[in-house]
Amino acid sequence: MKKILTDTFYKNITENVIKGLEKESNKLILNKVNWEKEANKCFKSLTDFFRKTTLDKLQRNNIDTIGVIDICWNEYDNDIEVDFMPDNNFATAFKDGCIMNNSAIDNDDFFKTYFDEDIDKSLEEIGDDYQQIILAFYYIIKDIIKLVVQQEEFKKIPKKSPCHFGFASFHDQERTKILTIE
Repeated sequence: MKKILTDTFYKNITENVIKGLEKESNKLILNKVNWEKEANKCFKSLTDFFRKTTLDKLQRNNIDTIGVIDICWNEYDNDIEVDFMPDNNFATAFKDGCIMNNSAIDNDDFFKTYFDEDIDKSLEEIGDDYQQIILAFYYIIKDIIKLVVQQEEFKKIPKKSPCHFGFASFHDQERTKILTIE
């Protein structure tokens, strides 16, 4: 397995995610997570998502070029969705709301592997620490997105210059800019 996470990622996991957990049981679980495996899975899923994104699909949604790529945790399905905004002004790009909003990363296996076979029961056990788990995936995305944009699958999609990436932990949350590419 390819090592793709930085030392900064692991520092953030220790200092921001695990220290912020309320339940001791969740601290033990997150200390056992194979973060490289999760990051590689996210990398592959995002790369596959961009491979499947066609010009025809974009144009059916009135997008000729992409100005902002919105990566958002879907709090209803526990997956990570990607949406595209044609406007590359990050401050105003989200005013029209979601355009496509398609699932890109399925996190069911993560919850089944580390918490419980039943996703609803897992979420019940996680409780208020749910936001910290989302934060861990934010740090994964922030680390791997620089690698994703180097892939041919991403390079083929039509983008404005600059093109921004944003991330949100919930649909109605303001986006945090995580990367800008020219």
